[in-house]
Amino acid sequence: MMAANVVTKVLGFAAVVFVTRSTTEGEYGAYSYAMNVVGAMVPFMGLGAYQAFLRFASDAPGQRAKKELFHYAFARGVLFSVLLIGVLQALAPWVCHAIPESVATFRIVSFVVLTTLVMEYVKSYARSVHLNHVSARVDMVYAVLLLGATCALTTGMGIRGYALAVAGSPLLAALLVGHRLGLWRWAWRALDSRYVGFWSYGLFTTAGALLAQLFYSVDIFLIGHFVGEKATSVAVYRVALLIPMATSVLPISVAATDFVKNSADKHNPKALRSYMVQYWKTFGMLSLLCLGVLWILAPWLLSVFGDGYRDGAEVMRLFLVGSLGAHWLRVPLGHMLSAVGRADWNTYVNAVVLVLTVAGCWWAIPVWGIMGAAGVMATMLWVSGILYACMFGVHLRRQRHD
Repeated sequence: MMAANVVTKVLGFAAVVFVTRSTTEGEYGAYSYAMNVVGAMVPFMGLGAYQAFLRFASDAPGQRAKKELFHYAFARGVLFSVLLIGVLQALAPWVCHAIPESVATFRIVSFVVLTTLVMEYVKSYARSVHLNHVSARVDMVYAVLLLGATCALTTGMGIRGYALAVAGSPLLAALLVGHRLGLWRWAWRALDSRYVGFWSYGLFTTAGALLAQLFYSVDIFLIGHFVGEKATSVAVYRVALLIPMATSVLPISVAATDFVKNSADKHNPKALRSYMVQYWKTFGMLSLLCLGVLWILAPWLLSVFGDGYRDGAEVMRLFLVGSLGAHWLRVPLGHMLSAVGRADWNTYVNAVVLVLTVAGCWWAIPVWGIMGAAGVMATMLWVSGILYACMFGVHLRRQRHD
């Protein structure tokens, strides 16, 4: 799983380098703006059905019941995503009015909410039946397809070709594996009574993921409204964040691999506490070392994207400080709360953090520009991680007293 995530990040990084060197900063900035707006809607894909499937699959009495639950979740998730795409297409001129040149790209990347959903469904089913290697293989195929399609389509179509590659690669990566697993079926029968709380969990997960995604999008949205030379500023800022955000592959890979295991231990506080202690012992210093090396190499790394992106070195360094909080606290403990069924607590924390982030960016961006946005985001990564840690402590105490 970790190897697959690393390959995905590396090849995705290569694809972005190719795009930034093949297009102007303005064109890539317009794409980044459109993708961030769509990204804010990605948590709505499937209305939380695929996340709920992964959580409740461990309660299914057998493989047949697990596949029936998958078909139930898949049918409803795809239907809702198709409806969501229709809404996004209709709202495209309005949501992109700050950077009008992003409208055409927005219309293309809006299909990500369906293609990514299909891929995530296939990966979730594979993980639910303990075929982590199959899930990893889907990620690797996706990464290869994305890089190949990016090089081919961007050369011929520019930034719109890159948008097509981003929108189409997830679906192509999942089609064959889904067929082999017998997943392309629909089920409209009622949900079995043993899965009480399926939709409430899914909705809370959706709300929490939406708030988390808005947290990662609000800075770029506000930069587009407050900073001069909008598309260029968005491009520099977005590229400066790419590498720090890519480092989250380490904690995310671990959390995804052990999600089903931690879900099974949701009533065992000793096991959960031991897991987190071992995580910090194993990956804590590794994260600090990796982020420290990136701090030193920041100007050189950004020059790979083009000379115009070197100006984002201080932004990247500031965000690396926040990324340490994400590695140590935000990512592992956020996933842990979801695994133990506390998706609602995740939602509450994300709501508080989003409000603080909007207020901070609204004040800081007009004063310090993209550096102000980076400072607020770095601070909020630590704040959210600390809040997750507090919520996880509450869960452990409640389990100990039950």
